[in-house]
Amino acid sequence: MTWRSPLALVRDALRGQRARKMDLRSLQSNLPYEGLEKAKQPNRYFPGNAIKTTKYTPLLFIPMNLIEQFHRLANIYFVGLAILNFFPVVNAFQPEVALIPICVIMSLTALKDAWEDFRRYQSDRKLNNTPCLVYSRMEKQFMQRRWKDVRVGDFVKVVCNEIIPADLLLLHTSDPNGVCHIETANLDGETNLKQRRVVPGLCNSDPELEPESFNSVVVCEKPNNNLNHFKCYVEKPDKERVGTGIESLLLRGCTVRNTDYAVGFVVFAGHETKSMLNNNGPRYKRSKLERKLNTDVMFCVILLFAMCLVGAVGHFLWLQALPGEPPYLVPGRIGDPESASLSSFYMFFTMIILLQVLIPISLYISIEFVKVGQIFFITNDIDLYDEETDSRMQCKALNITEDLGQIEYIFSDKTGTLTENKMVFRRCSIMGKEYPHKENVIIVLVYSTVALSLFLSTGQRAEACSTGCGAEVIPDRELLQQISRAESSSGSSRRQIDPYLDFFLALAICNTVVVSMATARRQRVSALTCSDNSAIEEDHFNRTVKMEEIGGTNGVQTCSLHAPPQCENPAEIDNLYYEAESPDEAALVYTAKAYGFILLARTPNSVTVRLPSGEDLVFEVLDTLAFDYNRKRMSVLVRHPITKEYVLYTKGADYAIMELLGTPYAEHLSGNQKAIATKTQYHLDCYAKDGLRTLCIAKKVVSDKEYASWSGNRRRALAAIDGREELIMETATQLETNLSLLGATGIEDRLQESVPDTLVALQEAGIQVWVLTGDKPETAVNIGYACRLLEEEDLVINMSCTNKVRRPLSASLKFVCLTQIVIVYSNDPRNVDTTQAISLVIDGQTLAMALSSDLEDRFVDLAKRCRSVLCCRVTPLQKSRVVKLVQEKLKVMTLAVGDGANDVNMIQAADIGIGISGQEGMQAVMASDFAISRFKHLKKLLLVHGHWCYSRLANMIIYFFYKNVAYVNLLFWYQFFCGFSGTAMIDYWLMIFFNLFFTSVPPIMFGIMDKDVSAELLLGVPELYRTGQGEYNFAAFWVSILDAFYQSLVCFFVPYLAYQDTDIDVFTFGTPLNTVSLFTILLHLSIEIKAWTVVHWVTMVGSVALYFIVTLAYSATCVTCNPPSNPYWILQSQMADPMFYLICIITTVVALLPRYLFHVLKNSITPSPIVHARHLDRLNLFSRDLWINEWRSFRGRRQVKRSRLSTPPPSTLETPVDIYPQSPTNSDITGDELTLNVFSEQKPVHM
Repeated sequence: MTWRSPLALVRDALRGQRARKMDLRSLQSNLPYEGLEKAKQPNRYFPGNAIKTTKYTPLLFIPMNLIEQFHRLANIYFVGLAILNFFPVVNAFQPEVALIPICVIMSLTALKDAWEDFRRYQSDRKLNNTPCLVYSRMEKQFMQRRWKDVRVGDFVKVVCNEIIPADLLLLHTSDPNGVCHIETANLDGETNLKQRRVVPGLCNSDPELEPESFNSVVVCEKPNNNLNHFKCYVEKPDKERVGTGIESLLLRGCTVRNTDYAVGFVVFAGHETKSMLNNNGPRYKRSKLERKLNTDVMFCVILLFAMCLVGAVGHFLWLQALPGEPPYLVPGRIGDPESASLSSFYMFFTMIILLQVLIPISLYISIEFVKVGQIFFITNDIDLYDEETDSRMQCKALNITEDLGQIEYIFSDKTGTLTENKMVFRRCSIMGKEYPHKENVIIVLVYSTVALSLFLSTGQRAEACSTGCGAEVIPDRELLQQISRAESSSGSSRRQIDPYLDFFLALAICNTVVVSMATARRQRVSALTCSDNSAIEEDHFNRTVKMEEIGGTNGVQTCSLHAPPQCENPAEIDNLYYEAESPDEAALVYTAKAYGFILLARTPNSVTVRLPSGEDLVFEVLDTLAFDYNRKRMSVLVRHPITKEYVLYTKGADYAIMELLGTPYAEHLSGNQKAIATKTQYHLDCYAKDGLRTLCIAKKVVSDKEYASWSGNRRRALAAIDGREELIMETATQLETNLSLLGATGIEDRLQESVPDTLVALQEAGIQVWVLTGDKPETAVNIGYACRLLEEEDLVINMSCTNKVRRPLSASLKFVCLTQIVIVYSNDPRNVDTTQAISLVIDGQTLAMALSSDLEDRFVDLAKRCRSVLCCRVTPLQKSRVVKLVQEKLKVMTLAVGDGANDVNMIQAADIGIGISGQEGMQAVMASDFAISRFKHLKKLLLVHGHWCYSRLANMIIYFFYKNVAYVNLLFWYQFFCGFSGTAMIDYWLMIFFNLFFTSVPPIMFGIMDKDVSAELLLGVPELYRTGQGEYNFAAFWVSILDAFYQSLVCFFVPYLAYQDTDIDVFTFGTPLNTVSLFTILLHLSIEIKAWTVVHWVTMVGSVALYFIVTLAYSATCVTCNPPSNPYWILQSQMADPMFYLICIITTVVALLPRYLFHVLKNSITPSPIVHARHLDRLNLFSRDLWINEWRSFRGRRQVKRSRLSTPPPSTLETPVDIYPQSPTNSDITGDELTLNVFSEQKPVHM
């Protein structure tokens, strides 16, 4: 290795830093430079592929871990006191003894951190040494290397079912169409296959890639964590630029499927790969209880300083009261006794050391133990296990379990969260004519039964978007006849322009569905991976293989499962398997297949569809305009194989498509076209009212001139780096204009099991539920009534914009008026005593207006008066903004629950995010704090486990403060009898053992296992959730502190009065105090325990036994452990004296009697709902259910007192009020842009 000067190394380091920070990177092949030193490598400034996720190194573990632990102020406080104790003028204990508690706590934490870091090291080493294939110019072939040896600029070959080692730009695959299928489950949890295609125009024509012939320059953006976007272009030697993006990028951590092999160029390696940039480690959130805890710790600090100040002042007064200089006082540095003021100053710090236990040093680590125990019981709850998907509750945020018991607002997605997200095609409208498909109504029920039976019999899970998601579609007879007539029409050209045929061609073509054979589904294997001719043994990953036997006798297997362009055998057609990114796409493709329009194959450049007549059409795919949440649609541009026309097929949300027709009623159209648009819009409204998900289908014939102009813009947009997404979206909207409407579809997505019961229970628990969905208002309202988010007796307010707001000021003024009307209604004294609830339905455009800075306060004021809120047509960004707005304005605890990638922002914005592992992948789960498999599990998670976790932890924290104050005050009261000299009447070692061992385990078990109310009663009476939220408050904290002061007075002065005027020594006096304090503190806990178990008994009895065993052994063996005094044989002598037992009994009874009487009187005179519930728990099952029903009816559950509703005055607005006799009362306040509808079955209502 050539020696290089330090200046050259610094210069290279600065250049590397600049190169890594540049917005664009120019990457070259490493092959021409193979074997040269690193300084001559073209990509030397970019990091290698080795990863390191450990926090420490063996050499620097101790200092780095100490720095990490000193980020907690409590550790700094206790270490500071331990160091202060080394100064003779202020020390209260032996200096070495004072270090023991903090050393034990920090050592335990360090051991935990070391074990976690060692596991990360093992994982890194295993991953870095994984084998892979890298091309070598010297060997002229791909050679086996390790992942950590891969560098930017290398050519890597990945075979079937191998995991991709780095971010690769795809250059070549074994597929003749240049397609590579990957599974991204390791990144986003989605198991459906995704297509990646080679960079066009580089190596497509060659049967085998020759890496040495690659002499182009790859220019890409700098690394970022966006998994869905990538900006790049390849500059050829002739300066021609070929643009590409995420569709040609193989991400590290993904698995190659259905492709024999793929070759890629490494663009990002190691920690710069997208998967590593998304690996943020465990999330940390501070719970609401933890924030309150920190406040109370500050109160304890203030109390400590006050007590120390009393000690210092008392010491000063004691010295001043002395007639002379006692001989036992320690002289100062110059030989004279110190002044009283200086001694009292020193005594202040001595008292801090003596009373330091007032700040609970073991509280924080005890809380961590309790939370780990709580999480164990939550994750192992059988009721939170889903048998169909074989999944259980997951907890990813370890420190906010108690927040589950304090939720006030829930924000939920609809599709896949409240519903199954298993789509069944129900109805469609083509050219203004509606086809009901009545037979499909039973498909969802049948599929659910079959899927569950399959799992129970075989243990095999039903995969997302498989044949169960709408594969079985029963065609409508009338529509079949219409298609037959179109097929039999004379003339081939006449058939191809028929709108009915175009409608189903659009269903088959306009999607991103991957086609394979159902008989060649992926099979899980653990020891084999496919390669060219060999099987490589591996144990690093659980990999999956798709195998298909060829020939049936020779046993040859392959991993290539590309669907053939033609399927001659009808059995092969039945075995076609479609893997879609969303259930909607799968349902539409299977619908087209049911009508004879069979999607046979899909490549990046073509789509093969078989018509009902048996004719196969191969459409050349010119471009795919992917779906995004701004456009709300996707399009595919193809060349028709018969007419040779450029045809754009588009599907999307109804309003997104109708806008492109000049909607809402296509005023610019005339004649039959306008009638078709009007009838289709009517059908869409009917579908939405029935709760169906709606899509519009349209087409456009693009002229040659328009296509030539547009394709040039498209190429420039794809090759751009700056503003690439905006340019691509601009070209998409440029083409998607003046569409011809073909029809619309209605797809059913039924509610999940027990969703109505769950929502009702959550609302009865005092939680406000908001549903944020992208569906039409009519669909959302229908689902709202079905899931009982909206009730028939509710006053439902519907705010919507009829079109895009053209006059924002006018619309804002109307919004202010509308919100003011509702606020006046809710504040009207004639309506206050009624229990009629208000529910709000608001669409996306109105919500955007409500979220503006000048209206957000009024919107929140309106929404907080509503029992439930339903937001429709909202974007993912609006979801997160709503959550943040409610958090900021109302200062409430929020929970967001969703199942898809569009819910991630909302989940991360809430105090608690819950992901549902549904049909839309696992992105929501991976971004969440907790993961469940069904929405119904939210009921027990919050009402039972949330209540228990909060109640247990709150009471344990209060008990910890009480325990420490009660014990440390014994030392404080003793100062009044020892001249405030900072001495202790209890042996130092026993004082340390008291908190570390004798009284540490029972409160931890109390925090893990106590149950104030049974799970059955918490589920049966959801109102208990709300009543149990205030257990940890200002009053409870100070009552426990005052009780601790009283008990400490009793524990000190009863033994003091008993031994008054005797000649016992100081430790003989302190031992009964220590013993009495132990009994009092443990029996105090026994009063607080609501449900005794064997564990409680063992820990209680074990703590007492441990105390006597350790103290007796210590007293028997320690002769000079604490000079000049010693505790030798103290406890043995005490236990031989009857006075000792009498003192223990009397003192404990007197100390605990007030608390016991307080509990008895409180529970007898003014029992809380929790106390009532505990009484019900003691009844038999029949009596308990009877009492629950009676109690619930007595408390009233949203029953409207109709006789108390006031009579409405005459309308003061010029807007008329319309009454629909066939529907509930409807009060409309309309304008050009904003509409308010008020629905209520209760009449009259004061508005």
